[in-house]
Amino acid sequence: MRRRLGATSMVVAAVLLSGIAAPAQADEVFHPEDTAVAVDEAPAKKPAAKPQSTPVPLPAGDQDSADQVDAPPGPAASEDSADRGERELAFARGSRMAADLTGYLPSLYTGKWYMPGKEDVRRCIMKRESHANYRSSNGVYHGAYQMSSALGRGATWMMQAEVQREMGDEGVAIVKALRQLTPNKWNRYWQDRAFWTIWRNGEGSQHWRGGAHSC
Repeated sequence: MRRRLGATSMVVAAVLLSGIAAPAQADEVFHPEDTAVAVDEAPAKKPAAKPQSTPVPLPAGDQDSADQVDAPPGPAASEDSADRGERELAFARGSRMAADLTGYLPSLYTGKWYMPGKEDVRRCIMKRESHANYRSSNGVYHGAYQMSSALGRGATWMMQAEVQREMGDEGVAIVKALRQLTPNKWNRYWQDRAFWTIWRNGEGSQHWRGGAHSC
């Protein structure tokens, strides 16, 4: 039996679905809520003991201006699931960092399928496919990872059950709205999450084989 959408979820779904009916503008960005929660506005963390491990470093490689962005590193290993959940929900709703669609940043998605040891590969793929431009559209391929519309829709089905567990009905409403848009209209978080979900510990790496140079 489906759970009833809460008041917040109903608002989110209404905003999303109302935006789908109108033709998308060239610079349209997927923002589920008009009042997005920014990363630096998320609830403050409780003081914690000094973490035993350091955040994931930026991958080594050329640091040209096209993909170098000053940004906070990914979450430390000591971040608990509740903190990560709040952080990713803010990204999912369209926080300022998620709405930044140009240049490389450490993956905003750090959930089940995230592989910090493959960040250098992800960065290479983004640079090769789109020069790390999340707005990019090249014929039938879209976004930072140049996913086809069919691959993007497939990713939403792959993500939906996990999003339901993590974010409830609000998250599912967002995922269903993504299904109606090409991937370049998704914010940074959802494109990153789709990439790692499709990558699936390397099982889906064939979607990004070949190209101008190997990653």
